[in-house]
Amino acid sequence: METPARTGLDDVDVVLLVHREPPEVLARHCAAVAAATGPGWRGRALLVENAPAPATSAAARRLLRSGHPDADRRVLSSPRNLGFARAMDLALDACRGRYVALLNSDGEPAPDVLRRLAEVLDAEPDAVWAAPAVSGPGEDDDPPGPPFDVDDLPGTALLVRREEFLAAGGFDPLYFFYNEDRDASRRLRAAGHRLLRVPDARFHHGKDGRGRRAALRREWHYARTVQVLVPQHAARPVRETAAFLARRPRAVARHVREGDLLGAAGIVLALAELPRALVLAAARRRRPWDGARLAAWLERNRIEVSRSSAAPSRSR
Repeated sequence: METPARTGLDDVDVVLLVHREPPEVLARHCAAVAAATGPGWRGRALLVENAPAPATSAAARRLLRSGHPDADRRVLSSPRNLGFARAMDLALDACRGRYVALLNSDGEPAPDVLRRLAEVLDAEPDAVWAAPAVSGPGEDDDPPGPPFDVDDLPGTALLVRREEFLAAGGFDPLYFFYNEDRDASRRLRAAGHRLLRVPDARFHHGKDGRGRRAALRREWHYARTVQVLVPQHAARPVRETAAFLARRPRAVARHVREGDLLGAAGIVLALAELPRALVLAAARRRRPWDGARLAAWLERNRIEVSRSSAAPSRSR
């Protein structure tokens, strides 16, 4: 049976996760998102403040009001940095839409992105994630074409089938920052769900504000989480983990050759956490993360969501 034509986006909620983004970066992002939702959009616009800088918080709240005047505007504010996985689990729990858009705040979606991704999920009920082609520095862009199945999707820009993703465990809070998307991709596929790349939908990832000063923190977070990911999901944990660790010196050497000494230091510092990472990976192999564990985690960690000023009421 042919899928009915999509008439609107009111069943699509949008999450804006902010930490310390410059106001001008948020302004570009929010303008693009407002164009993608369109005039009169009445979905839920959820601002997640992840221990934000005061200027970031003020700009995000102002842009939320001006960009989505008819939306159900809400704010979830945390005084501490929750990381990506935990913040997004709380956001998905606080949303109400059939679909939720998770879009990095330093990127800009094309005007038709949300509609196109929603159309694809409408037509493919066993797909839980749909992602656009992502362009920008260091990104693997895709030429235009029909949607296709992939093994992994990065969390840069996603449209998520909300209830199904939460039932599958959402993002594992174990992954503070980086590799939570790769872990979730593997769990979703193991549960029989599909992940779709939609290359005729476009998202430009600018990566503004990510300079040399952030290199140590970035590489440290990535290295410490990939040390969990590899042994957790390996078909042959001992062999694959040993091969991964044998490649670590080459990764450090590459950063040194490129003059990225802080990035090299981040990888080395993460190796100090290797014993803990192996213990955590073994625990997840014995007892995988799932929807029941996420529900219990949410009960313990749920944060009150407040209504943004002058937000219209809406029932679903």
